[in-house]
Amino acid sequence: MSVLIKGITRLSELEIDADKDWQTKGITSLKQIAAMMSKGDVVLKNTNVLIRLAAGPDGYVLTSAGPGKLPSWQPAGGALKYYFPAYVGLTHTKNKVAVNQNRALPVPLIADKKHVLVDSPSDYIRRFDRQISISASTQVAIVNQSKNISARVGRELSIQCDGAVSETSGGVQTDETAAARDPTAGDMNLCPMTPAAEDKYYIGFSWSFRRIWLNIGTAGVGNWANQIEYWNGAWVPAANAYDESSDFTISGLKRMDWDMPGDWVKTTVLGMNLYWIRFRTVSLVNQTIAPKGNQCFCCLPI
Repeated sequence: MSVLIKGITRLSELEIDADKDWQTKGITSLKQIAAMMSKGDVVLKNTNVLIRLAAGPDGYVLTSAGPGKLPSWQPAGGALKYYFPAYVGLTHTKNKVAVNQNRALPVPLIADKKHVLVDSPSDYIRRFDRQISISASTQVAIVNQSKNISARVGRELSIQCDGAVSETSGGVQTDETAAARDPTAGDMNLCPMTPAAEDKYYIGFSWSFRRIWLNIGTAGVGNWANQIEYWNGAWVPAANAYDESSDFTISGLKRMDWDMPGDWVKTTVLGMNLYWIRFRTVSLVNQTIAPKGNQCFCCLPI
């Protein structure tokens, strides 16, 4: 660039009056601006003149406000200026409690207690679902100590039977499940009901069971003999069978049990596929009063 000024050939020879108002030249009081400035200040142009902008705070940056507007000092931008890592420690401990195995107590043989659970619908108890609310009633039976020779020692759960069927000697079967499950007196027609040899009464349950409790409302009177049988593909006598009712001739809550068969399988009686035990009249001399039952419970060992 060349500067043509009369008598001056070098820019260094040019002298500028700092006190002069150079408004039309874009310069205004340069000496005054320089005198007011401190280290770190900047000079910027206002509308028509130069002005001083003092240094901003530590860490601030000169930020534009857009065309035609003066910049200003603003805090440095960014989502995180500083960050500090944080560490979270987690611990987990397990506490194992040893069970005292030396607290076994003998079970008194004074009474045989049976817990009867109301099963409605009929498969609630079999589901063993902890979310199902089951109302319970308790029935206590006094054990006849004079016949303890055949009694099994242990604990059991007594539940209403899942099936009951009477059958005449002529093969006519009748569903008595509802009668066997409710406590109505005398609504179970126990054998012999014709009366005749080969009358039968079936008690069924969804699991194999070793005992039933039968509440006999009306004791039979007469001379006959029944046999307890189970199904293993054919009807066969149950081993070591015991009938506290003496063929339904003694009233009250009576126990009938047998050795648990290893070959016991389910079979279908009157449309119900269950484990069945049956009482079959094998001989009959006479009968003056027919036996009637009130309610029946099947027992599971626990």
